[in-house]
Amino acid sequence: MNKKRLICLILSCLLVVCLFAGCSSSKNDGGNDANANEGSTEAATDNTVVIALASDLKTLDPGQMYEIFGNMICYATYDMLFRISGDNLSDPQPSLVTEDWTLDETRTVYTFPLRQDVYFTSGNQLTAKDVVFTINRVKNLKSNNTPNAEVVVSVEAPDDFTVVITLDKPDASFLTKLASNAFAVLDSEVVKEHGATDAEDAASADTARTWLDANSAGSGPYILESWTQGVEIVLKKNPNYWGECGNVDTFIIKEIPDSNTQIQMLEGDEIDIAFTLNADNIKQLKKEDGTTKEGITIINGQTSLISFLLMNEDPAIGGPMADHRVQQAVRLAINYQELLDLCGEGATLPLSYIPENFVGGLTRDVSYTDVEAAKALMAEAGYADGFDVVLTTANYDTEGLKWPTIAQKIASDLAQIGINVKIETGEIGVVIDAYREGTCQFLIMHWSPDYYDINNQLAFLPDATVGARANWHAEGHEDMIALGDLIIGEADPEQRAEYSRQLQTLTAEDSPYAFLLQHPKNFAIGPRVDNVIYNDLVKLQLSEMNVK
Repeated sequence: MNKKRLICLILSCLLVVCLFAGCSSSKNDGGNDANANEGSTEAATDNTVVIALASDLKTLDPGQMYEIFGNMICYATYDMLFRISGDNLSDPQPSLVTEDWTLDETRTVYTFPLRQDVYFTSGNQLTAKDVVFTINRVKNLKSNNTPNAEVVVSVEAPDDFTVVITLDKPDASFLTKLASNAFAVLDSEVVKEHGATDAEDAASADTARTWLDANSAGSGPYILESWTQGVEIVLKKNPNYWGECGNVDTFIIKEIPDSNTQIQMLEGDEIDIAFTLNADNIKQLKKEDGTTKEGITIINGQTSLISFLLMNEDPAIGGPMADHRVQQAVRLAINYQELLDLCGEGATLPLSYIPENFVGGLTRDVSYTDVEAAKALMAEAGYADGFDVVLTTANYDTEGLKWPTIAQKIASDLAQIGINVKIETGEIGVVIDAYREGTCQFLIMHWSPDYYDINNQLAFLPDATVGARANWHAEGHEDMIALGDLIIGEADPEQRAEYSRQLQTLTAEDSPYAFLLQHPKNFAIGPRVDNVIYNDLVKLQLSEMNVK
């Protein structure tokens, strides 16, 4: 070995030792210096993994995180009572809770014994008081996460390692809710020192968000080193984590909105994972013979994102779109196979508002398209010569598929049955406001679950959240409402799935919606990383990833 290479090796070893020492020293300081590595994205060791994505993160405060990458960060830096692992979103498993937890005969009182070997990065032991504080804080913050806690009547700590949670009614989705970032357990002593409160006035009195945007207050496998919003997040391995973890020492999560740039960086070995790709990008990563370029692996995952059409039931707003025969004609006129081709590999056709990966989820066959039957319904409704309609869409995309592209496809299909579609586009915030106000005649929208359980999807029922936006009312649809009520509290999974299938069958052809696509998640990884696990709640399971 020549002298120059020997010196480089010695310096590299010293750097690794310093980094491990720095990581260990953060354990007892109640957090870490948010500015320690600001602006630095150099790989510290060979066990550094760099991920490029486009997120919409606004905060790292678990109680207020509502964006789609919130769970990915919280699953890495915090613990929850229950966790989702693998790709089964309907099967939360105990994490901080021991296996001997119980639910009483009324199915409203949960008793959760806690593990006694969990410590926060501050050195404080995680106890029941931290769980009580966390849940009460979520309830009182009045944030977007608060509805997940509204079913909780009380949360108590009869001793240091037991939590008792009482609900106002049975809720079969409750454990799934507990597995979300909203219930990431906070080090109550530390966060109270930095302005957090679980009091009833938390919405106005809690000031911990700024501190939590720069520091970890959890017990998870990684510790937040730094976050520069819109630029990058750096996570360092927690050397005192109680559970199992992969061999990655550092994650650098870089905000790279442009997917073409992500591909260039992946091919240039600047990043290990290109996470924000669409069907066209995937083609760029393949050779002429269809095989993937050397050293790159393409992963196809299933999301719970659904794109749908909303047709306003109020005749004063919807006009012809309020007629149920026209709504059915729209569903029949759509060329579903061509929609799937637009979306790319892994896309599916949901029968209704319950994704395929939820309890009892059903899909629609592409052969459902029947233009002649659609024309007959148009004539029956008195519109044999067609009519004009405004289709509202946002300048936005779902997993790389642009909404205006979907709108153009729908316009082309509906032209075959005499519906002349005028597409109006707007910024996403403006379109969502109109959607929420129920003022759109005809609309393209997508739906991403707040929590991954069928109960969340019941917002599409008449007079529920989405139903109200379509001005769809419960009168005449009592059978749907009754099935929804049964689903909410049904404990038996098989019976719940049967209710789910019945509800989907009822609403597939009797609702103001046309469900278009359940979108896939396509991303690419480089040759250095292994055990890259995706599910739609967590996105990437960082704690299970390895460097080869």
